[in-house]
Amino acid sequence: MYTANLSQASHRINNYDNYSNKSAKRRRPAILRGLQKYIGTDLLYLAGGLPNSETFPITAAQLQLRDGRTVAIDENEMKVALQYGNSCGSLKMCEWLTELQRRLHDPPTLPPLGVSTSANSDMITICTNGCTEGISRILGSVLEEGDSLLVEESTYPTVMNMIEPLGCKPVTIKNDADGLIPSDLSNILSSWNEAVSGPRPKLLYCVPVGGNPTGANLTLERKKEVYALARKYDLLIIEDDPYYMLQFTRPLTPSLLSLDVDGRVLRCDSLSKLMSAGARIGYVSGPKQILETILHWKDSDPGSCNSLAQTIIWKVLQSMGHDGYIEHGRDVANVYYEKSKRVSRTAEKHLKGLAEWSDPVAGMFLWMKLLGVEDSMPICQKLIQKGAVVVQGHIFCPASVKSPYIRVSYSYASEEDLDKSFSWLAEILKEQPTQ
Repeated sequence: MYTANLSQASHRINNYDNYSNKSAKRRRPAILRGLQKYIGTDLLYLAGGLPNSETFPITAAQLQLRDGRTVAIDENEMKVALQYGNSCGSLKMCEWLTELQRRLHDPPTLPPLGVSTSANSDMITICTNGCTEGISRILGSVLEEGDSLLVEESTYPTVMNMIEPLGCKPVTIKNDADGLIPSDLSNILSSWNEAVSGPRPKLLYCVPVGGNPTGANLTLERKKEVYALARKYDLLIIEDDPYYMLQFTRPLTPSLLSLDVDGRVLRCDSLSKLMSAGARIGYVSGPKQILETILHWKDSDPGSCNSLAQTIIWKVLQSMGHDGYIEHGRDVANVYYEKSKRVSRTAEKHLKGLAEWSDPVAGMFLWMKLLGVEDSMPICQKLIQKGAVVVQGHIFCPASVKSPYIRVSYSYASEEDLDKSFSWLAEILKEQPTQ
């Protein structure tokens, strides 16, 4: 496990008001939600609008696991699962996930076991309705209209959908097979002209592992350079890392969170890739002050995470233990590694000389450049007519109207499906006029 240089801990951020937008500064705790802390105590709780759980038709459940074991949810647990929950998520789930972060990342800003959080930069973990909600809440708490968001030149397009209504614009950083290029980030920040481009960016968004769409991993050396630049130019970092456990090699590349001696990293994780996509359980780890402000927002919109889904997943996690979950992550990564070899092998069979790609090192995507093609959109439309769907590259590229790239997801595709799809794609490309 990587250990950050704690001698630099004097740079810990004491107050995050300079990073918060006007809306975030106006948010206050919801009084009704605040009373939930008394649920389960010796006090007679007459404050909440809780439905009587005796009227619910579900009383208990038994889960059949893939390995043959069963996990039971008893009547008392089910009563809790069927009720409204905390905005931060189940306290048991948050405690479990916090310990997972300790084991995987050993965050410098996470207080030792048994010591409560006190400083604004102390790390806490909250649950969200999927990883995407966490990203949206951070953007909505930090960015002001007219601000710029630093992103990779090929990035998760939903983030662009999030910042457009906020009146913000993306500033793209070049990336390659090793992820975001720190020298380009440095050039952008060192040459920033506020008179021309508006306020200097205060937030960087990146997908450092199994990049969506590139399938690339940001190397540890580059992570160190990126974090050093964040310190130099006073940036916060959204580390969107749902594919972290899906790295094809071990040991896992240390995260930006593991380097974070200041309290600059807001790490967004997900249980969707390993446990259940439909449960919609994500979690954000980062500075207490920022995440508590986000909880004030969640108190009123949309409130708590899904208590039933959390109970189901937590019971399974409890049965696995942290070591079992980490081992499960390794097993799932091996599955995707075999699938990545299959997609590369099939691409080599049909598309050699027609396209270029780098073999994925994590995640579930192949990022492919179509040779002699300026815009992949017409190619993708012709492929749909033949019977297969891939994603045209321009939607991942905020600075481009046209792109020669496509993204292929191999996570659930059979070898037969890949063979057909790439065969059709090859036919289309061979029919293209020479440019």
